[in-house]
Amino acid sequence: MLGFCAGRLLGRPAQGLSVVQSCGSCDRPHGRPRLAEAPGTGVSLAHTRGWVAAAAADGPVGVDVEAVGDGDVDWRTASAVCTEKELAALRADTHPRRAFLRQWVRKESLVKVGAGTLDEPARLDVPVYGQEPPRWHGWRLLDWGGAEAVGCVAAREEMRLRLLG
Repeated sequence: MLGFCAGRLLGRPAQGLSVVQSCGSCDRPHGRPRLAEAPGTGVSLAHTRGWVAAAAADGPVGVDVEAVGDGDVDWRTASAVCTEKELAALRADTHPRRAFLRQWVRKESLVKVGAGTLDEPARLDVPVYGQEPPRWHGWRLLDWGGAEAVGCVAAREEMRLRLLG
């Protein structure tokens, strides 16, 4: 799927693109995926129960997707990863679990572009979904989803981004 997404962006067949992962420190197969044939093209992949998301852009890009499922918010986790403003919005939402996951995928997509880390996700004070413009320090946040899953892509505001449904 990642090769297909990148191929569509680049106007090239997916079969001619090699997605590789290697760590700059240890050369083991982990870390951000990249295209061997187009190193300036950003690619990102995410998956969750029953869903896969891929993104490609002319530069850094991050994507995340989460299945909404049933159940309540784990408020202990929410308190560890959200700001007070985000927590207030979650508590006021008619579906707090989906609201939490919408914030989470925004944060995760920003982590994937290198704009933050998961060590301190509460420091990523991202716009609250539905309340503020979907931009954060020069990054455009493109949300999608509904009752079953939610997702977000982060890319530079001036980047060309290709979404496939």
